[in-house]
Amino acid sequence: MITVRRNTEDTPQKVVSTFLKRVKKSNLVSRKRKIQILIKPLSHLEKKRKALRKSKYLITQTLVDKIGKSNKF
Repeated sequence: MITVRRNTEDTPQKVVSTFLKRVKKSNLVSRKRKIQILIKPLSHLEKKRKALRKSKYLITQTLVDKIGKSNKF
C-alpha cells in the first residue's frame, strides 16, 4: 500500500502530487489493468456446459421452426 506522510510545510497539492508520483513509479495502475484485461481460458467443465447449452438451444430452435412458431419476421 502506498502512503505519503505530510510534513508541516507541505501543502495539500504537494502531498497529492507526491502520492501520484509514487503511484506512477510503483507501476501499480498498469499491473492492475493488465490483470483486468487478461482473460482466463475456459476450463473443461465450462466448455462442456457451454456446448450442452448450445446444443439444447439448437434443438429447441429446430423444433420451433418445424412447428412454425418462429419469432422471425
